[in-house]
Amino acid sequence: MIPPDPELELPEFRPVGKGHLAVALGVACACVLYVTSSVLTRSYSEAFFATPLFVGFVVGLASSERPYRNAFLTLMLALTFSVLTLREGVICILFSLPILVPLTFVGAYTGHTARRWQRQRRARRQLGAAALLLAVGWQAFDGATDDPAAHPLHSASLFVIVDAPPAAVFEQLTTTQLEVGGPWPWFLEVGLPIPRRLEVVRPGVGGSVRLEQSTGVGEGRITEWVPGETLEYRVDSYRVDDSPFHITRLGRAPDYGLRAERVGDWLTVERVRFDVAALPDGKTELLRTMVWRRHLAPHFYFGWLQQAIIERGQARLLAHLRQVLAERPRRSAPPSPPVDRVDRVAAAPSWAPR
Repeated sequence: MIPPDPELELPEFRPVGKGHLAVALGVACACVLYVTSSVLTRSYSEAFFATPLFVGFVVGLASSERPYRNAFLTLMLALTFSVLTLREGVICILFSLPILVPLTFVGAYTGHTARRWQRQRRARRQLGAAALLLAVGWQAFDGATDDPAAHPLHSASLFVIVDAPPAAVFEQLTTTQLEVGGPWPWFLEVGLPIPRRLEVVRPGVGGSVRLEQSTGVGEGRITEWVPGETLEYRVDSYRVDDSPFHITRLGRAPDYGLRAERVGDWLTVERVRFDVAALPDGKTELLRTMVWRRHLAPHFYFGWLQQAIIERGQARLLAHLRQVLAERPRRSAPPSPPVDRVDRVAAAPSWAPR
């Protein structure tokens, strides 16, 4: 009998491991819960960010060994898939990892613990299905009771001293196309719309303003107008024109994510206000106040994070505005009377938990 030639032998068939099956099951569950959340919920709420908890539970329940590795691999694959399909932005995912990763591990621990108590495969399947139904039920309840108009309000106020008279500062703010250039911190460039131009298209109450940013164009409506003193407007619409993988993409019914993302998914700008005040030395105090409504939860994490990012961006914007307004040629304007108020205290950030 001729001995078999090792080089001609077929490779040994190795079935897919249980760990791979657990990861595949977890990714499928993550996709299902993401779609249901996009359809049922109205914002990035607690029900949306709780998805890794239930996915980790299913993976831990299906893993005979290494549940945490399988759960973490599932999370990374699901997040990568959401970026490649232009559903979420890279920066937003990085900001969310401090919440997503612990929830995934908690779910994996709970699911693997339940696996040790439930030896029967049928009972484990029923438990995993119940967890998914609970997640979908939470999303449906959240979508039915959530009111984005009642989400927490934030405010950020800051002022700078401009080496120009108040009349000239207000005139340049409202009668010319104000361009803001200069370098911005890298984490603001990749994570926020960067202001480029501000133009008052039609002055007066009920008029319009146009805001060009790095990620699109915003259209605002003037709500308060005091010549030489106050300009306040509200952003009504925003047309997004950003690069892929940049900000946020959350599909909602009836669009199901087929059109461009909306900034309103994560915040709504209620009003932006510029106050111009004269100082005794002929300079001008320019105060900018921004009030917005946060649509990100949970509060304990995104509350301070969004507040800090907006405040940092506003400080850099005002620094650029001061430079631009001071360098422009001053037009002849009557001097403004001196004002006793020299130091106006910026309003403290105010926001309430959801």
